[in-house]
Amino acid sequence: MTVSSLTNVGLSGTNTNAASSSSANQLAQNFDTFLTLLTTQLQNQDPTSPMESDKFTDQLSQFAQVEQGIQSNKNLENLISMQSQQRQLSALSYVGAEIEAVGDTNWLEEDGELKYKYNVSPEVPRLQLQIQDQSGATIYSEELTDVSGLQSFTWDGKNNNGVEQAEGAYTLVLKPMAANGDTFTNEKGKPASVAIGIIGSVDSVDIDDSDIYLRIGDVAVPFSTLTNVKLGASSTDTTDNGSGNDDAQDEAA
Repeated sequence: MTVSSLTNVGLSGTNTNAASSSSANQLAQNFDTFLTLLTTQLQNQDPTSPMESDKFTDQLSQFAQVEQGIQSNKNLENLISMQSQQRQLSALSYVGAEIEAVGDTNWLEEDGELKYKYNVSPEVPRLQLQIQDQSGATIYSEELTDVSGLQSFTWDGKNNNGVEQAEGAYTLVLKPMAANGDTFTNEKGKPASVAIGIIGSVDSVDIDDSDIYLRIGDVAVPFSTLTNVKLGASSTDTTDNGSGNDDAQDEAA
């Protein structure tokens, strides 16, 4: 479940700092216990066989190293938290932008249309293309024979009878077919590879602890699936190099 982009900014950083604070508190308690035991040992040691001072020094040095390690972790967590907050705030600039992302479900507005891109294995001779609603019912379908390379598809929001469909989420389904109409498989009996991307305008941004979501209507698009962005004012195409989806972009951008 996604949440408001404003209510959750900085939440992850708070949680990580809490972990560091807990470790620091635990260390302080252990150090107090150590000093108590050390004082008791000094008070009750055998005067004829006292403990060697280098053992005390070693133990104190180990505690100091642990304390420094916890402080370093806390500083790293603060840095990561700051970077995460900056990324969250920068995501707000995507509102109103046209994006392309890996995915098969897009949001249809009233009297609107949907845009998709897809790519299938080059050896596929035929392709059945379907648009399904949220219940899985096929609203629109057609068969294509020229399916090689990266393809674009725009659905006008009407079924095969020309009836306008209601606003909502609709999914593009691709079924590669052999020349005889059967389901396509390659020489090894494996199905054809299929990559699908969606194109739409961002209405809002949602943020939770795991990811940032750009919303097209009620469809949440994970920030990590972006392959291309066209900012509204500048109309400049930019590629999201930080999403880790270069391969997906080549197939479905």
